[in-house]
Amino acid sequence: MSVSERPGAPKQAVLAEALAGKAEAELSTHAAPRSAFTRLEELLVGGLAFAALLVCSYNVFVRYFLPRLTLEAADEVQVYLVIWAVFLALGLVTAADRHVRADLFVAMFPAGFRRWVGIFGELLGLAFALLLVGYGAAITWQTWSYGDVSTTSLRFPLWIYTAALPVGALLMAVAYAKRCF
Repeated sequence: MSVSERPGAPKQAVLAEALAGKAEAELSTHAAPRSAFTRLEELLVGGLAFAALLVCSYNVFVRYFLPRLTLEAADEVQVYLVIWAVFLALGLVTAADRHVRADLFVAMFPAGFRRWVGIFGELLGLAFALLLVGYGAAITWQTWSYGDVSTTSLRFPLWIYTAALPVGALLMAVAYAKRCF
């Protein structure tokens, strides 16, 4: 009989048991084998983040030592790279069950109720991801059809920037669908 099943169990013991369960689940998540697509996503996200870091580092360095070599659009490019890295990571975070949620509180409920709350949460996440895909696609289409470009000298097509939302949300929806079904 676990501590939480005993009548009158102290709240600290229940909380400690829930934390121990969460820690065990976190450790077991990292041991799962990753697919080739997951590794590709990880490389892409890491590559985009690394490219943003390189652009930033370059610009900081030349700004102090060789100001004439400063890239005018470096800040804009950094933002685009980071935005794409963050949104592409949505699928990875969801598939690895590493997104933010109130599972510590849910872990204190009986097992049967936890199961139903988990299923409801996964379906709600899937619905939210699909909603983001729809709205993100609409925004991206509108940006493309209007021919919007950035206001800097780079004149970057903004549909590429806004496409990060529906693409990332689609990856998140696929991860939720795999978890639900």
